[in-house]
Amino acid sequence: MKRTKRNGQTHWLRNTIIVLLVCGLAGLILAAVQFNLHPDRTSASASLQFSFDGAAEGNGPNGNPFNVASLSSDEVLEAALKASGMSDKYTADQLRQNLVVAGSYPENLVEQVMSYESLMSFTTNRELTVTEFHPTLFSVTLYNDFDKNISKADLESLLANILTAFRAYFSDNYALDLNWEDDTIYDLEKYDYPQQLEVMQEVMTQQARYAQEMYEVQPTFRVDGQGFNDIYVRMNNLIDSDIARLNASITINALTRNTARLMTQYQFEVRDLTNQLDKKNEQLDRLDKLIESYDKNEIIYLSTSDSLTKIDGNSSETYDMLVKARKQVSDDITEINSKITTYQLKLADLMKQSEQKTATAAKPSTEQAQDGEQTETMAVEEIQELTDEEIAAAAEAAEEAAKRQIAALDKGIAALVEKRAAVTESFQALLKAYEQQQINEQMVSAFGYHYNAPKLLSGAFIKRVIKTAGPICAIGFIVCMILLIRSRRKEKE
Repeated sequence: MKRTKRNGQTHWLRNTIIVLLVCGLAGLILAAVQFNLHPDRTSASASLQFSFDGAAEGNGPNGNPFNVASLSSDEVLEAALKASGMSDKYTADQLRQNLVVAGSYPENLVEQVMSYESLMSFTTNRELTVTEFHPTLFSVTLYNDFDKNISKADLESLLANILTAFRAYFSDNYALDLNWEDDTIYDLEKYDYPQQLEVMQEVMTQQARYAQEMYEVQPTFRVDGQGFNDIYVRMNNLIDSDIARLNASITINALTRNTARLMTQYQFEVRDLTNQLDKKNEQLDRLDKLIESYDKNEIIYLSTSDSLTKIDGNSSETYDMLVKARKQVSDDITEINSKITTYQLKLADLMKQSEQKTATAAKPSTEQAQDGEQTETMAVEEIQELTDEEIAAAAEAAEEAAKRQIAALDKGIAALVEKRAAVTESFQALLKAYEQQQINEQMVSAFGYHYNAPKLLSGAFIKRVIKTAGPICAIGFIVCMILLIRSRRKEKE
């Protein structure tokens, strides 16, 4: 009896193994057929890693936000095609449609972003929630759908050149430099003398501020004994000495290329600043009324079923912000008044100079009233004391003096341009050295190149076999178990 029972168990085990083998073989054949009919896409892939300061915040080395989507821009793709020698075979649009860039995100990122804390929670231990996340690791995949017959070497070479071109693009667009200057705006010959100095002062002020920011980021960075703080000092010296001296010469001597045009500009500036002053005064009055009527003793009592919680409001902080805003508006009013006074003084100097020239060239009128005849006669006598030759010589001397002043001003502006160019060149060299330290193959690196092609002896095919044969084998095993259970029940009966 025992032998018969043992033979029955062996029989069912053998049958189960045979069924599983048949199911596995069927799944293998079915997977092979599906793999041939619908093969996986051939692709070349690699990883792109950003490891410079600010990458985790989504900012480039120059502090501006960067977007990895520029990897599929025409500039990058066309440069890659040219480097691969395939510009005549494929287009940037073909590559773009088959290029996939995916960032690497933490598994629980959605949970961290969606999590929140109740305002009723008064626990001291709190978990930091994520409001935004910028990946620094990306997977880049280039599929061969644009050309099914492209070789493995060409596809891998094309992907490598895309990443190389992107590194060059990234270095050009997110590096630290001074290429933001517009040559069309900086053409000084288009402007009058006061505007020339204003343009130069604004450019140098921006560069000095940029140098100060860089010094705050890298206070110990130096090249040939020179740091960013040295650029800041040199720029400010030019502003405080050279520009101030040239401005004084222009104002005192009323030097200009077009007096009427400059007077019109000053009048416009005065009117514009006056309008701004009116708006600021209205804003100041509103702030004064708001501060005077503001109640800063706000307390909220939150009542629950078993307790009463006291919550201090943020009215004190709001009051302080209002006071701070009032101080800023008051400072703005003072600055605007100073500018208005400056333009009025410049306008008065121009008008005085213009009146002197007009008085010198004017002739006495013969149609004055009788009470003014004596003054007219005196003026005529005074003018008649000078001969025509003397008047011409005086006018020529005045013109020569004005020419000498303008020539000296032109020479001073030219010297200032050269000094500023020298400081800018030193600043550019510092930024270039810092850029080379920040953007290199280690800071923007591509690695892990891999070629994926549909083959029967590949990981992709094994995965498909498991996905296809696994359910079939499971069904076969379940059927065998059901038959075995039914057989056992019949034997017991």
